[in-house]
Amino acid sequence: MNISFHAKQRLKERCGFTKKSYERMAEKAFNEGITHKQTRGRLNKWITSLFFKNCNANNIRIYGDNAYIFCGETLVTVISIPSNIKRDMDKMIEK
Repeated sequence: MNISFHAKQRLKERCGFTKKSYERMAEKAFNEGITHKQTRGRLNKWITSLFFKNCNANNIRIYGDNAYIFCGETLVTVISIPSNIKRDMDKMIEK
């Protein structure tokens, strides 16, 4: 698992993670995160828009309140999920 410099900055800035937790959280998001296929509704549309904005991103995972954008097995960036989508998130995830 690789983490880009940009992703490290975003993990610190947006998530408040320390250097020790970068690798651990990236692996958790990659392995346990919700995939694009498992979503529906507004969350699915939002992830689709992220995919088209970041064409190199071939793997977007939702973990906690953030979207982790991977290119292969390299974490590229982390984006917070908009609050209007967070409210409805439980309804939008297929179990």
